[in-house]
Amino acid sequence: MARTLDHRGPDGHGEWLAPSGGCGLAHTRLSIIDIDGGHQPMASHDGRYVIVFNGEIYNYRALRGELDALGHRFETKSDTEVIIEAFRAWGPECLERFRGMFAFALFDSEAGELFLARDRTGIKPLYYFPGSAGFYFASELKAILAAEGVPRRLDYQALSDFLVLGYCLAPRTFFSDVRELIPGTWLKLGHDGIVSRRYWQWERAPEDWDESTALDYTEKALVRSLEEHLVADVPIGAFLSGGIDSSLLIALLVRDLDVHLDTFNVAFSDAAFDESPHARAVAEALGTRHHQITVEGSGADLALVDQVLLQFDQPFGDSSAIPSYLISREIRKYVKVAIAGDGGDEMFGGYRYFQQADLVRLAARAPRLLIAAGLRIPARLGRVAPDHFRRGRRFLRTVAMRDHSRLVALKCYTLPEDLSGVLRPEVLRAVGDYVPSLAVKQSLMEDTGGPDLVDAQIVHALPNDYLRKVDVASSAHGLEVRVPLLGEHVLEHAQRLPNHLRYNLRTSKLLLRKLALRYLPRGVVERRKQGFSIPLDSWLGGEGRRELGAILTAPDAQVRQLVRGDHLDEVVTGFVSQQWDRTRYSRYNLYQQVYFLWGLERWLQTWDPEL
Repeated sequence: MARTLDHRGPDGHGEWLAPSGGCGLAHTRLSIIDIDGGHQPMASHDGRYVIVFNGEIYNYRALRGELDALGHRFETKSDTEVIIEAFRAWGPECLERFRGMFAFALFDSEAGELFLARDRTGIKPLYYFPGSAGFYFASELKAILAAEGVPRRLDYQALSDFLVLGYCLAPRTFFSDVRELIPGTWLKLGHDGIVSRRYWQWERAPEDWDESTALDYTEKALVRSLEEHLVADVPIGAFLSGGIDSSLLIALLVRDLDVHLDTFNVAFSDAAFDESPHARAVAEALGTRHHQITVEGSGADLALVDQVLLQFDQPFGDSSAIPSYLISREIRKYVKVAIAGDGGDEMFGGYRYFQQADLVRLAARAPRLLIAAGLRIPARLGRVAPDHFRRGRRFLRTVAMRDHSRLVALKCYTLPEDLSGVLRPEVLRAVGDYVPSLAVKQSLMEDTGGPDLVDAQIVHALPNDYLRKVDVASSAHGLEVRVPLLGEHVLEHAQRLPNHLRYNLRTSKLLLRKLALRYLPRGVVERRKQGFSIPLDSWLGGEGRRELGAILTAPDAQVRQLVRGDHLDEVVTGFVSQQWDRTRYSRYNLYQQVYFLWGLERWLQTWDPEL
């Protein structure tokens, strides 16, 4: 099991077996803090507790001071040992004191109990299998699947999540017998079975702040979070996309905290996807040591994409995992730790979906007959302006929804009711009743809008899509990525932020833009959000598209066991020829559909699950 995780921890290996049997722990180490003394599995000084831990506790020195005052004994300088003694002192309540990113397992040999915990927003992953063959857990699915007696059965609800959203909703995984521990949760395995509790959950509690007050609080929260995220015994670099989030963090590091560092960016030959000129401008303005990784078009590198797809252990639809993988590979040549800007869009209102959600809420007040009439406009009339027709129809379908299903419609690649055109009839029967929900407040009914989508992004999309992507892509190369915009200081601040200071119908990320104007060129601050994605169609080129098309449309393609042949042929043929029905698919949605099928095919080939 441990050998499958060598890429996550290339600096050391350790194993521990309980003398009395019944528990074994293994660890692969990426040494960041207390390089000489932080080896794992780590036992407490009295041997009662043994821990394996992935992540960082940024306030470990302050906690150690508290524990020293209480008489606790330490033999290392590591944050790992602080977790052990904090658990000894405070039990599960210690989690509320930790400021950091973590997934850990702690065995209490005296009580015969195993305790698992995961950080608040799910920066670090944690999977587990509670079966008759034993209780297994790991940072990646492949480690659990390396153990004997773990079934490989397809979870059909997870398959539906993937086709609709591009990821499966925790605690589900693609393997029906393996679960994912939900962020902000702990689990205890003892003589009485399994007990699980939440110790933290996202909940907005807006304060009555004016803009000036909120702006000052935001700056203080960001600087405090950055200070904590600099704790390391190795050099730290940073991702620099050229957007507001990463640029502002680097500006605060350079100008407020006097930190000078290496920055990294990916450049694409397709100008529609290339942010490198903006990143270079920021790097020059701030005086960082900048590194640019260029990805040429028409690469036809299917083997590289296969590496990315297989690294996830289950189908994962976010194609920006490819540039994330590439830039992580490059950064690792220079540093072990990198700062990233993930979380800013969620905390501070950066997605246009939030504005769309409020527009949908306003439009839903129109007479139902008017909405229904708009939906009856035939597709042939939309061929004059197919992009406008496609967006308009999608908008009206979303407006027609009245409850939490509206959140799914705003964020999905395929509407749940359209799965009948994607999945084979027998697969639909296996799926059964499928009603995905991104609602955080289950009482959502008529008036679903932008604030509810903010909640959904933080609770569901952030851990299951964006943070999963970053963790897998970086860990593949033994790189640790830190996300200060999800530090506890920022989380606590964002929960109290009035929604009208996040975004309005004209402007996204209101507060961060105003704060960024203090540090960055106006052109960087005011340009439209671009997103971190790859032009998969042009990048593969004609040869690569044809090669991929041959894989997916082959008579023996395993994906045909699940997906309707007419859907498969339609999207693959359109992708290969670059001629498709634009009243149904945008360029992005078309290649994402193909990327989904590609990931599903490779997963079926690799794991041969029971269907």
